[in-house]
Order: sequence, then structure tokens, then C-alpha cells
Amino acid sequence: MLVLKDYQNRVLDSLRCFFRESASSRNPAEAFQSSLAQNQQRIRSYIPVLDPGLHPQMPYVCIRVPTGGGKTLLACHAAGIALRDFVREDSGMILWLVPSNTILNQTADALRDVQHPYHQALVSACGPVEIKTIDDALQMRRAEADGKTVVIVSTIQSFRVENTDARKVYGDNGCFPEFFQHLTPAILADLEKGPDGNPVPSLANVLRLRRPVVIVDEAHNARTDLSFSMLGKIAPACIVEFTATPAMKKHPSNVLHSVRANELKIENMIKLPLRVEQRIPAQRNELLADAIACRSDIEKIALLEAQQTREYIRPVMLIQAPSVAECEPLREQLVEHFGIPKEQVVISTGAIEELGKIKDFAKPSCPVRFILTVEKLREGWDCPFAYVLCSLKTTRSATAIEQIVGRILRLPNATPKQCAELNQGYAFSVSEDLPSVLHELTTALESHGFSRQEAQSAIITLQQSSIFAQHRTVTLAPGELDAAAAAKQTKALEGKVTFNATQNTVVIHMPLDEKETEAAASCGATLEARGKIIQAAEEVRTVAEAAGASYAAPASPYGRGISFAIPRLCIREGQRVMEFEKTILLERRWSLADKSADLPANYNPLERPLAQSGTVDVSKTGDITANIREACDPQGNFVASLHQQVMDFGLQDDWSPPKLIAWLDREIEHSDIPYGESAAFINRVLNGLMAKCSIDSVDALALDRFRLRDQIRQRIQQHRDTERKKAFQDLLLPDSPLTVDEKVVFDFLEEPYAPSWYCESAYVFKKHYFGSKPGELAEKTPSGALTEEFLCAQYLDNLEEVEFWARNLAGKPGSVRLQTSTDWFYPDFVCKLNDGRVAAIEYKGGDRISNEDSQNKLAVGTVWQSRSNGRCLFLMPSSRNFSAIKEAFVPTR
Repeated sequence: MLVLKDYQNRVLDSLRCFFRESASSRNPAEAFQSSLAQNQQRIRSYIPVLDPGLHPQMPYVCIRVPTGGGKTLLACHAAGIALRDFVREDSGMILWLVPSNTILNQTADALRDVQHPYHQALVSACGPVEIKTIDDALQMRRAEADGKTVVIVSTIQSFRVENTDARKVYGDNGCFPEFFQHLTPAILADLEKGPDGNPVPSLANVLRLRRPVVIVDEAHNARTDLSFSMLGKIAPACIVEFTATPAMKKHPSNVLHSVRANELKIENMIKLPLRVEQRIPAQRNELLADAIACRSDIEKIALLEAQQTREYIRPVMLIQAPSVAECEPLREQLVEHFGIPKEQVVISTGAIEELGKIKDFAKPSCPVRFILTVEKLREGWDCPFAYVLCSLKTTRSATAIEQIVGRILRLPNATPKQCAELNQGYAFSVSEDLPSVLHELTTALESHGFSRQEAQSAIITLQQSSIFAQHRTVTLAPGELDAAAAAKQTKALEGKVTFNATQNTVVIHMPLDEKETEAAASCGATLEARGKIIQAAEEVRTVAEAAGASYAAPASPYGRGISFAIPRLCIREGQRVMEFEKTILLERRWSLADKSADLPANYNPLERPLAQSGTVDVSKTGDITANIREACDPQGNFVASLHQQVMDFGLQDDWSPPKLIAWLDREIEHSDIPYGESAAFINRVLNGLMAKCSIDSVDALALDRFRLRDQIRQRIQQHRDTERKKAFQDLLLPDSPLTVDEKVVFDFLEEPYAPSWYCESAYVFKKHYFGSKPGELAEKTPSGALTEEFLCAQYLDNLEEVEFWARNLAGKPGSVRLQTSTDWFYPDFVCKLNDGRVAAIEYKGGDRISNEDSQNKLAVGTVWQSRSNGRCLFLMPSSRNFSAIKEAFVPTR
């Protein structure tokens, strides 16, 4: 099974947090706000679904993932999280909606294939699964739906009444009467009735009965006035959208988590930068020749890559022809004038579709290297081999260029290539002017989930005849390339210089300024090697100037390759020094054996928070009994009603104490607690509950096992937190092994900086390490006043004692962090002072400075400062007392 990337785990953590809180609080709006805050996402208002038939309390969220970010894989895991953490059932129904029949077939095939990562992820998240299309589902038997998770892949059109398929979905079906036997009056009352007053035995009613989790792929294609109202007829438990471009106007999406394009680049999911060449229409043939030469050069590089890594890559060029009529003449031109074998060229347009006939496009036996298209490629076609885009159209629709640009973004196998040219994409365009092309490509990248700033920084413009005409490769003798220095400079010179320590080569791709040239030359281990690198850089600059290329030196300290190293807080164990993190807090032996197994007094497994108040029980004969005490609001609480309906189907098997203990133990994360210890604790919990509530059969507990799971999980976490706090307090003592070692540092230069959003202020920050737009810094409060953090950032930016500073990103891997008793703490700002010291600053509002969380942060920050021998400062200003920062920054004499 594919190992999830860090950003994908963060997405699933956000979903898990949202669904768990929605299930416990029964208020998705509060859960949405809370989850945004806990996962360091920008706070937004929750917009309930108001479509007919859908309850406004039904959870509905959107996950924004740029093209190439693995939306389908995330959706597979999300389905299981929704089932187990919100719906609270071991298996259920998933309605998986896609935008077209082509995508439907592609998705269903992948989900069915037991060797495919999608199927493996789905089984891991949901247990045994059965994948069906609408046609399959119309023949489904109850035995297939009981005990397995049924995933029905469909288009939204199949549920529109005017559609032929929809008539089958809503009509009588002889396969379904068995689904409606032995139902409670409350459930029967909620189903669509026929003329005889009985439930219609339809697929729609089966879905309404089983309360499916709805997954919407590419949600912006589905969200019309009719779409969600159609879902009201099947009463979904929740809706989760996945898209690169969430709706923001007519039907705004509740974006729970937004993945940025730079996060994908860090994880090697996409090709960046996108290198661009433009020529005027009169030079169309010259542009085509440049693009063909570029693809040929990349294929030669791919052969070298294969020799080193055994990875097969066949670079493909997408050519956007002016019209369908010109595709065949263009193919003849490629064959006759450029000597390209005809079998290497295929056409993919609405009228001519040769691409769809190729079964094994990625195999070495496939000869195709050129694909001619006009408006878009065959829907559903995604091949990471697409490296070069050549548009010969002088007028293009925005949609057409967006669709084709998306085809060249995915990086083969989501792994970085040793040859930098294979980590990038290439675009050639016929146009009267370069700015039009840049605007077009920027807009296209935005349509694939990039921010405007990300899109602009992802495009490198070159104004020479060939994208490789100016690059220079310096081949050094063994030992002449300083591998350590090269590794340090790689990030700062990314896209401009490539170092290959294995082959002892330095490739300069584009003009360097003076400091960049010095940085590249510093990687030479000898004076002669440095001289060769400097000479090559001068040759590249000369060629670029002759061709009229323009470039600007990056102004930020990061762009100039200046190190920004911050010592980490470490712990010393003998001769070893390692970063202080949470596992160290649990190294002190503790055991659940001596901990209380009592659950909160207000928890009773026989009393459910139903839409109607009452109790449930299981008799000695195994019958479920319910005693309704009073009726509430007719609409009731959506989440409580959902859990009641699920519970009515919940007791499928006979339960024994060992079986329930094993189930609970599997459902509760406890990697730090041995199985025997956790099982014994759970057994004590069950015994105590049965005695306290006079329960004779363990089936009554099994019926409420999901709520019981949550209660036990919280109780174990309380014990864990108590032990962590004790260990943390001990480590704060003066004689503890905590230390600050100059050899163990965090360097912003070598770490990814991937903000989810950028500061939108017109104010230009002069000293921010990564440039004038800090990440995740809000300028104004909802009322329009400047935020105190923004004022603090402005103050730092204008202090003469500060050389540069960085906005530290909470919860991101490329950030400075300190361990508290509960989790990582990410200071708001980090500064490099002119006297060489570094400072971490955590700004607190006056109302929060004295709470327990702030005191924990202050305690660990103070220890970090005190054990740094004067190299580090930790400050926690509050109530706009910014002058305290300047006072602390003044060097002591």
C-alpha cells in the first residue's frame, strides 16, 4: 500500500478531527471552526447545506488539493474516517460521485483492482469492500450489503429525475424488498412511499435506509442548483468534496483543509518549475523545432536517469494544433520535415480519438512520443510522461490551455529524479507577446489549485532559441566537487544550477547573479574547479544577454542562499544528543494497570442521545428493546438520529467480552502501550460499566461500542497526558539532560517553507527571510482592525537590531518547534540578530498570557534560552508591549 505523504496525513488529521467532534458535539459548524483552529487552517465560516431534503446539520466539507496531489487516494481514506469516526459503523455504503462516465469507468476499475493502491487504501480504511456501478447496484442483494462496505461509483446525472438511469434508481426493483423487512416505525416513516403506502423497493430508498457517506470527486463540476437537491432524496450521512478549485461564489464550499502547490513540490508530486518559451506566429515552425529538440534532449537525459535508477521514462510532447482539420497535416509535417516515425504520433480530438486505443501507454513497448490535440485530451487520460507542451494556436480558450497544462504537471512515480531536467515541465507557445503567455499559464496553474503567487513563481521565462541552448555542464575530476557544500546550495539554486555528486557534474541552466555565482563556485573543492564553474556561469550569462534575456537577482536572504540556522532544544543521553520530542516524555515507565478505569459519570451505554429521548437494551434472548420516554423537536438532531438509525442495524453478530475487547483495542491508537496492558484496562472498564449499569449481556455494550470506544480513548489520553506532564516538569529542572547543541540545528535554508496562504497586505516587508509576503500572517481581524501579530511583524521588520526574520508556520515540517507536555509548539516569529544571536517570539493576547498552554510554552522556551549559552532568546510579549522586544535585543556588555 502506498505510504501517505506528510501533507496527505495532515489532510486526514483535519477530517478525523472534524468528524470526531461532529459526532460527539452533534454540531458540524462548531466542529468545523474547531478543526480549522487545531490544524492551523485559516478560520472560515461554516455554511450549512440548505438544499431541499438535506438537513442543515448534515456535515458537509471540502478538501482542496491541487492537480497531481492524489485526491482519489485521499478520498479512499476519507471514506473510512467518515464511516468509523462519524457514522460510527464498521461497514456501510459509500456513494462515490464523479463528473463523467469516462472517469466513472476509470475509477471503478481502479477501486476493483486488488493490486491498485486505491483498492488497498479503501480496504485499509473500510474493511472488506464491494465496488459497484449503478447498473451493478440495481441488482444488489441484501447479503452483499450486510457485513461489507459497498462503494457505488456513479455520476451525479444518474440521480437526476429526467435521466434514464435515474428512473431506474427511483423505480420499483424486485431485488430490494428484502432490504425493508423488520424495520422500526421511525425508519419506515422516513422512506419514500408508493401508492399503497409502503416503501418503494428502489435503490434510492436502499441508500436512504443505509445513510451513505457521499464522496464527490471534482466537486466544482457537480455543484449546480439541482445536484445537491438530488442528494436529498437519498439522505446521506455526510458529504465530502475533493477538488482543486472549490466553489467560492454561488455555492461556496466549506473548505476544511487546503493543500498548497508548494506542498506537492516538496513531496515531489509535481514537475516544477515550468520553463517557458514564446515566439511570434511568423516563427511557428521555429517554435515547433525548439519544442521537438527539447523533448529529444529530455529523452536523452531520461536514458541516463534509467542507467542510474532503472526507472523508465519516455518523455511525451503534447501539441495543441490550431484546429482539428490541421492535425493530420501537422502529423505529416512531423514525419516528413522532422523525421519522426509516424507510429510515434497520435491524434486525440473529439473527431479523431487514437489515444483511447492504446492500452499500455506507460510500457516501453509503446512508441508514442507526440500527441496532437486541439481543445482537450481524452478525458481521464493522465500520464506523468507528458513533459512538453507546445501550443501552436494563436487564440486559445482559457479552458483548453488549463486542461492541457494539467497534463504535464504530474511527476513520474512521485519521486525526485537525479537529473534536474526531469523534475521540471516545459511549455512553448505561439503568441504576439510574452506577457499574454505568462498570464495564460498563470491562470491555468491557478485553475489547478495554485495560488497566484505560487503560479507566478512556478514559471521561468527564457527568451532564447532553445531551452537548452544556453545551459553549460561542468564535468569535474573525482574529488573536485564538494558534495556537502553542493547539498547545502541545492535548495537555494534550485531550477538554476544542478549538482550531481555521483557524476561530478555541475549544470548551470540560466544566468546567475554575482552572489549566486559565488554560491555555485563554493561547491568546487579546488581553485581549478571553482574557476571552471565561474567560467561556465559567465558563458551562460553572455548567451542570455545576446538573446535579450532578462533576469533579476532574488532579493530575499533565502534567495541569496544565506543560512538561517536555529539551535534545537535537545536531550543528552550519554554521548548522544538528539532533538527533544514527545517520545522522550513517555520513556519513563508508566502503566495503565494502576490507573482508574472509571468513565465519566454522565456516560451510560443504555441511554443514547436520541432524537427522541429513551433507553435501549438487549434482552437475554438477543432482542433489541427501546423505551421511548418523550418526543422532541420533530426534526430532531441530525447526528443523533443518524446514530440511532445506524444502531438499529448495528448488532449483526454475537458478541463476547474477548471479541469486544479486541475490537475496542484495534480502534484505539496506543502504540506506546503494550497490548496486554491495554486489553486488561479495557476489560476493567467493561466490568465496571456492567456492574454500574446492571447490564447482563455484553451485547448491550457492543451496541454502543463506538461511543464506548470514544470514551475509553479519551480516558487513556487523560492518563497519558498526566504522565507526560510529570515527565515534562522533571525535565524543566536545572539538572535535567536538556541541552542546546550548536551541532544540532534547524536551518530554514535547507527546509521547505510551504505556507497554506500568504499575507495579503499592501505593506512591503523588507526583512522577511523568504521575501516581502510572509506566510499565514493575517493583516486584519473580522472587524477590520490590524491584528496584533501583524503589528508585531511590522515592529520586527523595522528594528535595526534585526538582520532578518521569518514567519514561523504552525504544524508544518519546515518550521522551528519546541516540545511541550502535550504537543509541538511553533513560535510565531524567528529572528536573526545583527550580533549573531537568534530569537524565537511567541506573541500572546492579553487574555491568553496566563493560561496553562501559554505557561507551558513559556517554560520550555525559557529552558531553550537558558541552556544556549547566550546564543538564543525566547520572548513572549503581550498586550502590544513590543518595546520589550527591543529591550531584549540590545546586546549586553
